[in-house]
Amino acid sequence: MCLTASAGRAGVRSCAALSNGKVFERTVCSVSPEFPQPAQIADAAPRCVPGPGGVGGRRALPLVAVPVRNEAERIAGLIEALGRQTFLAAASAPLPLVLVFNNCTDASAKIAAEAAATQPGIALYPVVVDFPPPCAHVGSARRLALDVARSLSPRSDEAVLLTTDADARPFETWIEANLAAIAAGADAVGGQIVGNAAEEAMLGEKFLARARDHECYAMLADQLTAIIDPIAHDPWPRHRHHTGASLAFRAQVYDSIGGFAALPTREDLDFVSRLRAAGFRLRHAPEVVVEVSARTVGRALGGMADCLRDWVDMANADRPHLVEAPSAVVERARLRSYLRSGRLEGPAGDQDLASLLGIAAHEWRARRGDGSFRAFLVERFAPDEPDAPASVPVAEAIAELTAHLAGYEDIGHAA
Repeated sequence: MCLTASAGRAGVRSCAALSNGKVFERTVCSVSPEFPQPAQIADAAPRCVPGPGGVGGRRALPLVAVPVRNEAERIAGLIEALGRQTFLAAASAPLPLVLVFNNCTDASAKIAAEAAATQPGIALYPVVVDFPPPCAHVGSARRLALDVARSLSPRSDEAVLLTTDADARPFETWIEANLAAIAAGADAVGGQIVGNAAEEAMLGEKFLARARDHECYAMLADQLTAIIDPIAHDPWPRHRHHTGASLAFRAQVYDSIGGFAALPTREDLDFVSRLRAAGFRLRHAPEVVVEVSARTVGRALGGMADCLRDWVDMANADRPHLVEAPSAVVERARLRSYLRSGRLEGPAGDQDLASLLGIAAHEWRARRGDGSFRAFLVERFAPDEPDAPASVPVAEAIAELTAHLAGYEDIGHAA
């Protein structure tokens, strides 16, 4: 039983973009015999599993999708964590869990099947795939996993797709908290990511000190941003994470923006940028939490493991801990606030302004028509900058951000 590049939503459609436009006509993946065909999926999929949150006035159906690459040591822990979800206490059917085993050379699939067999609250949909080299990465695997999960619920008004990583341990309220945030009005939810404390401790005290300083800096920067550029659907307190380790979104959102792109890196950040540009509401819910490993040898190029390894190396070498300048954080927040204000929109037919901004006339009209224009401008001209130049010592930056926040508090007290 096979899926090919042209096999519909479950096929690896966006791989073509990674191969100079060439579409793979040959078979690109093999699927385990247990995986049901689309007609079987439609007949067997659970309906309206009760949850604390609803979608479009209906009870929500959560579906979890996870890419897996040689995770024999950790995949059972993920399945056990999902099996402990508080959501399951009121569920009328098992939680669908799609695992895409991407070019695995270990016993990940076997161990996952054994672990799922001990969890009555989990309905496992395993997909074993061998992508060709241009597509053998997390972006292709996550895209395929989400496409398969999406096919399990033909109704987009009740389905909520969730994705995490194979080395993750979602907190017991992960699904429940995600559904609650969506029921409260969010279209998508980014979960807070915390490292495994025991594994982080093994990275050394210098690393831990660097991590604490960076977390303090990042929290202050985001708090200041929330003051300068307040967002009604994502108020403070919040966090700043929206990565593949914890994302949830309504199926309608996924359909509307064309799903995940099969990118070799940062497929999660690309998805979030596109959904925000389309005007969808992203909530960084503090109550949604996932623990991830603190390993320094990972599976995804440019992922968290690579980042941690770089931090360990820099900390042990006593290299200066530099971060983005607070002045740049403030400038970006002010620009976002200005773009959200609508003062740049101009008349509906102002093609001169569109030309000046480098926006195609058809896109200008479409964005004005669907109400996403301001959000689009923010993503176009003031996006997140994960690779922003790091030029200021972290202690100096913390002091400057603290002073900025104190100034706003003084203004508030004076008012």
